[in-house]
Amino acid sequence: MLKQILFGLTASFSVITSTYAETVYVSDIQFVAIREGLSNDTRATERGIKSGTPLTVLDRRNDYVKVRTPDGNEGWLPNYFISEDRVSRDELVYLQNQLTQAKESRIAAEDTLQQTKNTNNELINSVESLTAQKQALEKQLSDVSELAQQAKQIVSANQESDYKIESLQQQVDTLVAQNNELSSSMEQRWFMIGAGTLLLGGVFGLLFPMTRKKKVSSSSW
Repeated sequence: MLKQILFGLTASFSVITSTYAETVYVSDIQFVAIREGLSNDTRATERGIKSGTPLTVLDRRNDYVKVRTPDGNEGWLPNYFISEDRVSRDELVYLQNQLTQAKESRIAAEDTLQQTKNTNNELINSVESLTAQKQALEKQLSDVSELAQQAKQIVSANQESDYKIESLQQQVDTLVAQNNELSSSMEQRWFMIGAGTLLLGGVFGLLFPMTRKKKVSSSSW
């Protein structure tokens, strides 16, 4: 029963330890091995762990630490092989990588900004072009409206002129008719005058010889 309790406590402690496990890093040594026991004489469970490799702490005893590697292997190694922080060389590499990523992000942001500026300039040019087209269309519309008004005035004037011309034409037709009537009347009068003249001339021609005969006969007496 006691063994079961101890086993349960050990399992619970292992679960709690793994849940809140801290992370340490292999110190500034080229390669490190982890072993099954607290001695360099025990079998190595993994060799050649490179400095800067993150390790999960599972247990601590005396000057040794039990860790789990990123590959899942577990073992012990001395405290002096690990560090709470990244070693200087790895930290430098990490910072350089971060700096490179920051530079790449800055370049990408600058490219995006430049593209945005280009797009903005294109939009501004498009707006200016559309504004110019709008103003030109408004000017054309104003000109067309003015021409339409002038055309309306011309049509109105033409209609008035047509009315005046028609009125004058009617007056001319009336005068022509009156002139024709007058000419016909005058022709009739001249004809009658001519006919009367001829008639009088004929009568006078007949009476004039008779008058001369009477005078001659009266003188013989």
